[in-house]
Amino acid sequence: MFADSLVDKLAEHPAQRMRFVARDRTTLVKTYGEIHDDAVQLMSELRDSGLRPGDLVGVLGPNSYEWILADLALLALGCVPVAIPAENRHEPAEIGAFVERYRLAALLVTEPLPGEAGLPAATAVLSERPVKLDPARHDDVPALPPGVRTIAFSSGTAGTQKGLMLTDDGIANTVELSARAWRVTTDDDILIVMPYSNFQQRYLTYLAIWTGCAATVVPPEIMFHALKVVEPTIILGPPSFFEVLYNRVMAAGPAERMDKGRAWLSMYGSRVRLMYTGSAPVPPAMVTLFQELGAPLYEIYGSTEIGWIAMNVPGAARAGTAGRPVDGVTVELGDGGEVVVRAERPQVAGYVYEGVETQDAVFLPDGRIVTGDLGVLEDGFLRLTGRKNNVIITRSGVKINPAELEAGIERAFPGVRAMVALPDGAALLACVVWLDDPGKAAEVEAHITRMNADHEPSHRIAATLVRPAEELTVESGLLTRNFKIDRGAVRRTVWTSEDR
Repeated sequence: MFADSLVDKLAEHPAQRMRFVARDRTTLVKTYGEIHDDAVQLMSELRDSGLRPGDLVGVLGPNSYEWILADLALLALGCVPVAIPAENRHEPAEIGAFVERYRLAALLVTEPLPGEAGLPAATAVLSERPVKLDPARHDDVPALPPGVRTIAFSSGTAGTQKGLMLTDDGIANTVELSARAWRVTTDDDILIVMPYSNFQQRYLTYLAIWTGCAATVVPPEIMFHALKVVEPTIILGPPSFFEVLYNRVMAAGPAERMDKGRAWLSMYGSRVRLMYTGSAPVPPAMVTLFQELGAPLYEIYGSTEIGWIAMNVPGAARAGTAGRPVDGVTVELGDGGEVVVRAERPQVAGYVYEGVETQDAVFLPDGRIVTGDLGVLEDGFLRLTGRKNNVIITRSGVKINPAELEAGIERAFPGVRAMVALPDGAALLACVVWLDDPGKAAEVEAHITRMNADHEPSHRIAATLVRPAEELTVESGLLTRNFKIDRGAVRRTVWTSEDR
């Protein structure tokens, strides 16, 4: 099986390397040969501790060598890694709660915990070797469908998460498709920035191992400081990874934008040959600007349930769209323009733990999968227009796609880091705007007033709240671990605040 063979695959390119850059910018370098030997040793320790094939084993902690080592060793043992989405929660009491909540045989924590409190017997800290634990045995362990190899969780942009059962064949398909479409070679170096609890980052690591290319893991806090040094060739990330350059260029004078923009591209290093962005609304003007500067930025679209759905590639790209459907995927538009997909090798077999009640509405009996995204097809290219569950329905029954309003404001003001439109009572719209320079709040409000004049009353924004962009962090709760705006958190903690 694909996942089981990743440790053996490391031995095919023993001199290749993986780098882990810490927040203090110290770097740990491990060759694939060393990772292979370390994984084999950890497998032996886990096996001796009583773990068995099929056991659900949690992995918890921030990105590190220990995280991916545990993941690879568990997969090779035939265990099912459960990626706990709580990278910065390390209280011993919470650790025990995870074991019970997810019915885990064991939980591997990647770094030491604060305090002296003891951990449950089923828990081990990977910095303390050899690993010793006493597996927990539960009577009500979830029954997994055949082929499920790991469990991950969605980012929960609406305040809820789903437990996703990823299959060996689906993971293999995503890796194989990416290797072909991106023409990955052993000369490449794939950048890993977001948390390993986000499955995309794990899959990118598997892609590196499978193709024999390098991988570099960098904390998001120091990404731009590190990129000039680590020199990746393939970068995937949300629009915020690239808006930094876009906003800087657009703030420059028209006569100097292109020259300064080409110079500022060095912040991504000098070897980048592919840049992909998605997972949140992508301003078409940003993609166009990067390409005018000679930077290979393309929009891409996928979901954990399916894998890649559509992508732009060099020679077959259209700015403002997510690209054409990938091989093995058929896209159709359902009610209201909802994107519905039929995939020959979907990545997920269904939900577990959380989100199970929604499974039948997502995985249709005829094999199609409902994405919840809205889009239109233009000459075979898919353009995304918003999320179905974000559509606002007014008291008079008018449906409003907030993404369209948000895009209009974000395009007009490059200094807008993000914007969220939301209902304010039964008949009014409001918006929260995060600015790099809050001093420009009056300009934004004036633009919204002008924009309202061109809209029907139902689409006019009645109230605006301007906030500083620096509050948009994962730690504040306003961003998910995938750097998406958590609209539920905005509604709960920002729009209801006394700052209005």
